[in-house]
Amino acid sequence: MPSRESVNPDDRAAARDSGSSLDDSGSFLIIGTAGHIDHGKTALIRALTGTDCDRLPEEKRRGVTIELGFAQMDAGGYRFGVVDVPGHERFVRTMVAGATGIDIALLVVAADDSVMPQTREHIEILDLLGVSRCVVAITKCDLVDEELAALVVEEVIETLEGTALAGATPIRVSSVTGTGLDDLRGALLAAAAEVSQRSRSGPFRLAVDRVFTVQGRGTVVTGSVLQGRVASGDALELWPGGHTCRVRGLESHGDSSEMVQAGQRAAVNLIGVDRDQISRGCELATPGYVQPTHLLDVRLRCLASSGRPVKSRGRVRVGLGTRELLARVVTPSGGPLAAGESGYAQLRFAEPVIAAHGQRFILRDESATRTIGGGLLLRCSPKRRRIRGPGAVAALETLESDSDESRVEEVLRFAGFGQLSDLTVSAEAGVALDAVPAILGRLEQGGRRVAVESGGQPIILAALDSVADRAVRWLKRFHEHNADEPGIKPDAFIGYLDRKSRRGLGRALLDRMLAAGQIKQQGRYIAHTDYAPSLSAQDERVLATILEEFHNGGFQPPALNDLRVARQTNNQRIQRLVKIAVSTMQLVEVGGKLYLHHAYEERLRDIVKGIIQQGEDASVSAIRQELGSTRKFVVPFLEYLDRVGFTRRDGDRRVLCEADDS
Repeated sequence: MPSRESVNPDDRAAARDSGSSLDDSGSFLIIGTAGHIDHGKTALIRALTGTDCDRLPEEKRRGVTIELGFAQMDAGGYRFGVVDVPGHERFVRTMVAGATGIDIALLVVAADDSVMPQTREHIEILDLLGVSRCVVAITKCDLVDEELAALVVEEVIETLEGTALAGATPIRVSSVTGTGLDDLRGALLAAAAEVSQRSRSGPFRLAVDRVFTVQGRGTVVTGSVLQGRVASGDALELWPGGHTCRVRGLESHGDSSEMVQAGQRAAVNLIGVDRDQISRGCELATPGYVQPTHLLDVRLRCLASSGRPVKSRGRVRVGLGTRELLARVVTPSGGPLAAGESGYAQLRFAEPVIAAHGQRFILRDESATRTIGGGLLLRCSPKRRRIRGPGAVAALETLESDSDESRVEEVLRFAGFGQLSDLTVSAEAGVALDAVPAILGRLEQGGRRVAVESGGQPIILAALDSVADRAVRWLKRFHEHNADEPGIKPDAFIGYLDRKSRRGLGRALLDRMLAAGQIKQQGRYIAHTDYAPSLSAQDERVLATILEEFHNGGFQPPALNDLRVARQTNNQRIQRLVKIAVSTMQLVEVGGKLYLHHAYEERLRDIVKGIIQQGEDASVSAIRQELGSTRKFVVPFLEYLDRVGFTRRDGDRRVLCEADDS
């Protein structure tokens, strides 16, 4: 499988089978060139590595780099994968793709030309991509005198000020004479020593920048390994699309390998996908690690050099990984983001995208003629919602924080009651996969993640509080619009909680809210803690009369239509006041429009309990005689006691439920 990345992809030559010169303990880093067209990037790479990165016939004919070129350099215990990018303004998209995943930027400036437009744009792109390690090569020094070369050095240093690349010392070189090449290698090694090694463990990601077919082997893709490692035989997902495939073979710069890892350029021979399913911009990842989305919440920086604001709802081109897509920018305020400013925004795509927390992106105008900004991905979630308001902004501030625990907590809060795998938490919070269990454990120890059901999956406390707050506001609005209603039936309230959380969780959430005093139960109703019946003086007199009649009726309570007070007021008022009496537990709704005064409901329980405990016949007839009532009332009374769990029927008799069998 040919993977040497200077080889024409159409070449079907057999693969080399030589082993890698570095074992797993070696350090793999990627160098990416940057600079204006015709400043000698390709010639410099050829002088450093012996590889000519211009592999296409058109590149040879025109002497201009059009596509990405690749080379390898071993030095000082490092194996550097070198990515050569085009410098022409028409190929900035290709340059951005090549800059994805680089560890060290090799900025090339010609001594006979100095800093040019694409020099500045490439510096801005590297800065936006978060590349902080840079080595500057002042090429073609054999063509200018000492004084001019010194002026170019000063201009480069000045241009880098205020960027992440500031402080890089320019090295004067000549690709023709070899002057300064050893110094340049030394500067690259010094920069390499300061690079934080990418994680070789955990989920694998590779952004595809080239794809071709090898006869007898099938589909091959190449790219920079962004994180993790992969071995022959491993399963991967190809995005967008989510196709499952398997690794048939691996190479890095022509060397066959059983495994490739972060910091390496790699060629991956795939089984299970066709050539026409893959293009530059696709991504290979560990199954289950990333998910497609049309929305990205970001920290966006608008370049001062763009001279124009980024308008909310304006269309832009987003360079993400090795892919470029059209999107709309939406700001929280709906207003523009001025040139030179930074703020939160949401990118809305027509096509699904794949990304992870902390990933960098580039913004270009819709016509792709200029770079206008870039930034940092904070939330990569498929939920559609606005980022307006203090709560949404505070959530993004949390995702931008340095606290792993806070970011994980926010990811779980945003997911609500959905079950997230450790892989998903790792991707959306930007934490190492092996650190997720410990973080979840600390959240539980701190009471920030709790189980609301016995043996249930713990849920982040912020998600529970969010649902409870919404339920309390919903209940308050109910009272405002239904002044005559004492509250909401528990089943309806549980149904609301189920819809806002997860089916089957509503009962546990209701019990939790009642225990916390966030709501109250009034008889058979759930009410806001501030709710109190609003009765006029006449209503209070009528209610007192109703309660008196029910008390006098005892175990033969009157029907609502038979109340004496019903002759003096309308039926609607009677029903409203009876409902209020039930909610305040002055009356008990036995069922079937039958009500019992609360004092007689307590006596009913005591009498039935006494009969059963004395071992007497607890039949309907015996209880009827003890109550001094009729079968018309006693049967509904006993059915009520069964329904509330006080008794249960055993043939023709009643027995106490275990909780009351004392």
